[in-house]
Amino acid sequence: MTEGYDYHFLILAPGLQGAWFFQAARQYWQRFQPIVTDEWELLAYIPEEAKVAVTLLARPDTAEYAREQIEAQREGVTLDMVVASDLPMMETILNARAESGRPFG
Repeated sequence: MTEGYDYHFLILAPGLQGAWFFQAARQYWQRFQPIVTDEWELLAYIPEEAKVAVTLLARPDTAEYAREQIEAQREGVTLDMVVASDLPMMETILNARAESGRPFG
């Protein structure tokens, strides 16, 4: 698990297709191995005492909505938002994190 957290989720915001994970986040997942989902409701089932980090992949038009939904599911979540308007930019951001060993921006 990502250092300092009991759970690290990689959540895809509404409207992101599988390529946003399989292409853009491939190296990121291989390096940090977060739990990948598009169901933020899962956060409500994590024990209260657990430290939870969420890396949210979103486009600018859905970022705020997704942030609100995640924060409504769980108090105290560490939210790391990665917002990009296109797949190549998201891939560049996530690959740089994987290469530098820094899961959060």
